[in-house]
Amino acid sequence: MEDRIYDYWVAKLQDGYLGNIIAFTEKAGGAEELYKLSPEDISLRLGLSPRLARYIDENRTDIGILEEEYYRLSEKGIVYIDHKDDDFPQRLRDIPSPPYGLFVKGSLPSEDESAVAIVGARECSQYGRLMADYLGSRLAKEGVQIISGMAWGIDGLAQDAALSANGKSFAVLGCGVDIAYPVKNRGLYNRLIENGNGVISEYAPGTRAESRRFPPRNRIISGLCDVLIVVEARAKSGTLITVDMATDQGKEVMVVPGRLTDSLSAGCLKLMYQGAHPVTGIDSVLEQLKPCVGHKSVRIDRNKGRRHNFRPILSKTEKSIAVPEELKKVMMLLTIDPQSTEQIADRGDLPVEAALIMLTKLEMLGFAREVWPGYFIKKTAVS
Repeated sequence: MEDRIYDYWVAKLQDGYLGNIIAFTEKAGGAEELYKLSPEDISLRLGLSPRLARYIDENRTDIGILEEEYYRLSEKGIVYIDHKDDDFPQRLRDIPSPPYGLFVKGSLPSEDESAVAIVGARECSQYGRLMADYLGSRLAKEGVQIISGMAWGIDGLAQDAALSANGKSFAVLGCGVDIAYPVKNRGLYNRLIENGNGVISEYAPGTRAESRRFPPRNRIISGLCDVLIVVEARAKSGTLITVDMATDQGKEVMVVPGRLTDSLSAGCLKLMYQGAHPVTGIDSVLEQLKPCVGHKSVRIDRNKGRRHNFRPILSKTEKSIAVPEELKKVMMLLTIDPQSTEQIADRGDLPVEAALIMLTKLEMLGFAREVWPGYFIKKTAVS
């Protein structure tokens, strides 16, 4: 067990880009031998910079304290998975600079099921929200695990949709797994640590969320997936760091196409130009997962156009017939882009009060949604 404590100490050193921490620990002769080396020996024998040698030396905690910390992990519902353990994710073993170990609250993704990472902008558009919900929900229903970073925006929306569809989702955090970050996603965090889902981090419990810790964690998000999907991203976006890491790891990258005039689609369009596959529906994603299936389970439905198409809930062939006649005029004015009650009233040549009443009725019937006070969109669905 003492060897385990030394491994736990090395795992606690993970705090940003340290290079291949597994490689230099093995070069030292193991975690215990690394613990015993002086800063000078760390630099000379391992070829590490003086700054990194000092960092390791300054974080050399008393073994008794380390033992106490390690044994208290279980009290917090946290499990430490070392890179030498049998249950360390196979997908992470061969990536550049794999984590030395992982801290897990809940569960790890199954090795026997396909996994898709869904990432994108925090300040996303209504279209981005719609597509994150669509992809997270439908892929989860196909038995695909959804991986993301629990960030506000696309990440959290996709994971929330997967859980709402009774699927599996796993979040890789840029802080300790005992910290719900961002705070406004605490509800999602609580759902992710239950029922076979999980939150994962290479950072020790208690590690606060800082900007420098997020880029390194992205290699774990991409590493745990078979296919990476970018829903929305600006031309210069942190999301593109994850794409670079996925490419380095040999993962397939897909993007949701957007309008040329939308800044949130600029990054996606650039990636398509560079060769990323466009998401044209659930079938297109399942097709990219097909070579990854092997021992993993994913249900490929070849009946395109019937189950997996995305379409407005009010196409002429479907539920438009169910819209009350007196509400159809306003219904036809709604789009997936938010419009104020005043804009809708003006376009329909209606009094604002009358437009608001109609919009409220449409929302009660499930045909419209108020996305923020006084702004409505056409409610859509996936089928």
